[in-house]
Amino acid sequence: MRTRLLTVLSVALLSLMVTPLLAHPFTYKGTVVSAEPTKITISVVDEKTKKPVEKAFVIDKDTKILRGDTAVTFAQAHIEKNEPVSLTTNLDDDEIFAEVVKLQAKKK
Repeated sequence: MRTRLLTVLSVALLSLMVTPLLAHPFTYKGTVVSAEPTKITISVVDEKTKKPVEKAFVIDKDTKILRGDTAVTFAQAHIEKNEPVSLTTNLDDDEIFAEVVKLQAKKK
């Protein structure tokens, strides 16, 4: 009985450890087309056609926005059209949520 319990617990623990490994994060690098508090659209070069395409991503309360290495709110970021951006998303999500939006530090 005890061996069976340990086996079940081991399998459960292993499945919890493997789940994060199955996530498929992907980073897009491009330029900002437009930015709203709930959505950001960026222009990236399609790998197959080598032509620019626009991709839209949902921004929510869990989206981490970085200006340089500093975490900021959407309002503090002052995202501008045509500025370089690096955006990480999880390809396993049903909708395309922006997990991390990284912008260059503002020059002073």
